[in-house]
Amino acid sequence: MHERTQKALCRLAFVCLCALPTMLVLSVIAVSWTPWYYRYQLAQLEARLTDELGLRVEIADFERPAPSVLRLRGVVIRENETGAEVGRVRLASFAELDDKRILRVHQPELQSAQLQHAWQIIHDRFLCQPALTSQPMVIAADDLTLHSKTGGVTLRDTVARVTPRGKNIEADLEFLPAGRETDTKATVSVVRNRSGSLPETRWQLYTGGIPLPCSALAGYLPALQKLGPDAEFNGSLRWKLASDGWSVDLAGAKFTDIDLSEVFDGLPHKLTGRASVHLVTCKIQPGRAADISGSLVAQEGYLGTGLLTAAEQHLGIAAVAETGDENSLWYDLLAMRFEVLGAKMTLRGNCRNHRGYEALPPGVVLSTVSAPLAVCREDQPMWATNLVAALAPQHAALVPYSQQTAALGQMLVPPERPLPEGTLPAVPRISLRRE
Repeated sequence: MHERTQKALCRLAFVCLCALPTMLVLSVIAVSWTPWYYRYQLAQLEARLTDELGLRVEIADFERPAPSVLRLRGVVIRENETGAEVGRVRLASFAELDDKRILRVHQPELQSAQLQHAWQIIHDRFLCQPALTSQPMVIAADDLTLHSKTGGVTLRDTVARVTPRGKNIEADLEFLPAGRETDTKATVSVVRNRSGSLPETRWQLYTGGIPLPCSALAGYLPALQKLGPDAEFNGSLRWKLASDGWSVDLAGAKFTDIDLSEVFDGLPHKLTGRASVHLVTCKIQPGRAADISGSLVAQEGYLGTGLLTAAEQHLGIAAVAETGDENSLWYDLLAMRFEVLGAKMTLRGNCRNHRGYEALPPGVVLSTVSAPLAVCREDQPMWATNLVAALAPQHAALVPYSQQTAALGQMLVPPERPLPEGTLPAVPRISLRRE
């Protein structure tokens, strides 16, 4: 081969194998440094996370210090339709090491009113997806804050571990409320069971002896707002979620610092004071018989005489002292034991089992320091619906209720205004014709 041809081939090989690849790499590097390409990658990342989470994700900044490491700054998750904020994270770091995935979030914040969306992300978008739960995963959070209308609750040393075990996916969460001087952590265990014909989810909360403020979930569960801003929960909570319904087990749980004025706000009767409820057994499954037993203790408050009259009429609780023309009575102790099994309910006065009230006779449910005020007349089962009758005002419309007609209760609403005293209900316009 001629020398000129050899030189030409060498130059061509240099251009094709060295110069062009170098220019291409430099061009890619130059393009990747442009603001346009950065915004394009950021938009692609937001779109991908939005599609996977089902909520709108906004990211202020991101970087890739390594091929398997991704850092996100200023992450905000919003509801798609209303734009309401579900949560935000100051800094999130995701890495894949060997066969394990690690996610570390710094100063995450969640809105209690939007916790349903957070649960959908964890349960529907993650635990229910076999492709996403095939590898172990560790999630660590620094100072997780739950915001609600009554204030914020901060959880520190929060660590979650997701472990696949064949047909089951186990997720364990450990945390410690800020400001509590203890080494015992509260735990949440979630198990997704795919072995049956219908998958089901079981989760359990165990406080580890640490009272947790109910206000943290008040936005998610409006019923907790009725307990007052200082109410706390201690014990265990087990919840089963399946395709055919759900069930709750609160055996051994305690609710303390309940504000009775908040509980009775909106009801026609008056009751104030601080109460605590200890549940010995508590199994609730909608549509089936409930099994609930425990005790209620309240101290230092006022009780309306109308509530005492309703309790005597429907609950078998008789007043011992004369109320006269007073609208309310001061009490020092309200204590009772209760049992609800199916459609039957039993109430027992329990004041004499408390310190300083041992001299009271049996069955006293309401008392001052010096004298009893009310006593349970009989230790006989009654209908559980009597409790609703005692708390509700007398209305002009009588609403028959049964298990077969329970679904109509959400559509056929009775009147709000109570029936004036001394007024009889209207005569039905439709009557049976008899021969």
